[in-house]
Amino acid sequence: MDEVEQEFLREGFKLEKLDGLSVIGDDVWFNLRPSNTEPLLRLNVEGKTRELVDRTTEEVIRILKR
Repeated sequence: MDEVEQEFLREGFKLEKLDGLSVIGDDVWFNLRPSNTEPLLRLNVEGKTRELVDRTTEEVIRILKR
């Protein structure tokens, strides 16, 4: 999660750490957090277009796979 935070911080997104990591941009935002009941991360993405949501989801997954 630290790598995701640093990458999006470099790209100029606003970050909040209230419940996991929330990354907020003008047209897209997401929340990445550990599950409370399972050994996995949960990712919720919202954006103005489906393309933005898909692109952001792919970018977060790419960073997590490093």
